[in-house]
Amino acid sequence: MAKAKPDTNGEKKESNMGMVRAAMQELGADAKPLELQAHIRSRYGAELATNIISNYKFQIRSKGAGRPAGAARGRRAGGPALRVEDFEAVRGLVSRLGADQVKRLVDVVG
Repeated sequence: MAKAKPDTNGEKKESNMGMVRAAMQELGADAKPLELQAHIRSRYGAELATNIISNYKFQIRSKGAGRPAGAARGRRAGGPALRVEDFEAVRGLVSRLGADQVKRLVDVVG
């Protein structure tokens, strides 16, 4: 459930992100910001702008994506990562055989 913050009256008040998270759990992760806004208004009596709801929704979904913070995005999953040693090996082949021969080699192997 959503985290609660103490209100000025001493009562606990749900955080904005907590309300969005709870609404997403009830309505589903694909619910539109307008649907989430109406649900939050009826359930909690709070008015959140749709751009704020959209931002929280993005943050919540990003944390649940399973990718560790700072992980590379562009690399293909399961593909081998190129290392400096790989480029040094290609450079050695080019200097020994010439660029045209290396291209022909790649055509034959690939």
